[in-house]
Amino acid sequence: MTKPRWELKIGSPVMVTDGKYGRLEQVILDPHQEQVVALLVQRHGLGPSHTIVVPEGDIANASENEVCLKISREQAQGLPECGPDNALIVEAWKYEASEASFAVRGRQGLEIGRSPTAQRPGMLEDQLTTSERARLALGLRAGHRVFCKDGRAGKVSHLLLDLRGHVNGFVMHAGHMPGCDLIVPVALVQDVDRENVHLSVEKSTLENLAEYSPDLAIAMEVDKVIWADEILRDTNFNDIEITVESGIVFLRGHVSSSVNLHHAENVIHSVAGVLGIQNHLVVDDDLVSDVARALCNDNRTHLEGVYVGARKGVVILNGRVSSATVREAAEELAASVPQVRGVVNYLNAPDEVVNLEEQRVLEPPIGRGIYATDMILGSVEQVIINPHNRRVTAFVALADFTELLHSEEDGSLEERPLEERRVVVPVCVVGYETDSSVSLGISGSEAAQFPEFNPIDFVSPPQGWQPPYPYHPEDVLFERKNK
Repeated sequence: MTKPRWELKIGSPVMVTDGKYGRLEQVILDPHQEQVVALLVQRHGLGPSHTIVVPEGDIANASENEVCLKISREQAQGLPECGPDNALIVEAWKYEASEASFAVRGRQGLEIGRSPTAQRPGMLEDQLTTSERARLALGLRAGHRVFCKDGRAGKVSHLLLDLRGHVNGFVMHAGHMPGCDLIVPVALVQDVDRENVHLSVEKSTLENLAEYSPDLAIAMEVDKVIWADEILRDTNFNDIEITVESGIVFLRGHVSSSVNLHHAENVIHSVAGVLGIQNHLVVDDDLVSDVARALCNDNRTHLEGVYVGARKGVVILNGRVSSATVREAAEELAASVPQVRGVVNYLNAPDEVVNLEEQRVLEPPIGRGIYATDMILGSVEQVIINPHNRRVTAFVALADFTELLHSEEDGSLEERPLEERRVVVPVCVVGYETDSSVSLGISGSEAAQFPEFNPIDFVSPPQGWQPPYPYHPEDVLFERKNK
């Protein structure tokens, strides 16, 4: 899964939730906060052209190809316009939008100023104090020429932002074609005028800057080099999640040994454009040590014969214990280790029979398709986890049963509504799962009999509880006790 940084390119098409709206004209940023304040977007259409000011909070995503907003066309048309007569400060700092207009962040959020009136007082530019003038924002455009202290260095291609809207820097194309693209930190920007960006360093400093590669291209190349490595391909390729943000590669998942963990880092460092690695991979050997330590430190289990193993983050308990109570305690202690993906309990105890089918560890992928034996059922929305062993017991499916409306083969279908609805599907009916789908071992009509999802029957995990990989806290529900 790739989580790209925002790569704002002037001239890119701007999309609203219900279609194309216009093109990106300019990016407004606060150099002190190093954060985008707003986008200036010019509307497409046959009517008069106008430019609106889009607050950074309305940006959903941005790449080199397009900018996606969280709002509809109607909401976009309700945003303030940026015109040549806008020149007002409204109880806030000035944010420059052009030579004669600027956006401001007031009490009501981002606003475009107009001339002050009796009903709406404001401040003009010449009324700014010295400290207010020091906080003028920068209006960076693609094509801006970049100058160092000792001469011209290149031109601006586009801005680089993280997912919180903070500016990491901009891409500068240096040299003639093909030249090279360098990432210039925004901290090096000394001043911006109508045509130029002035840096606070000499050209020799730029030789130490990192070359730019789009996050998506980096992620694809990292995926390739891990697959090309025979050791990683044969052991942990499917258990490593790769995300890239601002050139930093984030690794999440499980590996069998610390050798594989360091080996993954080494092969990734060979990829051009990688600026760093944040390695959050969990090693099976470390999990075994952590679980064994938890068992040894507990009075209920420290004298019991429990053997601990781990495979791809799943902890396996083997051996013989003195009672069913101890067996249950060992399972809960293993599950108390936050990085554990799930606990499989093969411990033998007097009068306890181990059900191998109940020990299956399944992880239905969120958002992936669900297939019954005779129809496409829907998609996985959330999973229900037993916190005592960190295993998925069921999942919430957004299912569409309209295909069964005209079926006459099973009269029991009339007992439940057949339109799109959420149902709770137990994992015991899952035949198999892949990275992209969940296949059930039952028909659509059988799935239609599952209980409808009722939020009252479930609770969210407590704050700070770490869900098993590959899930995030919002993906997980616990069954409510005494429901």
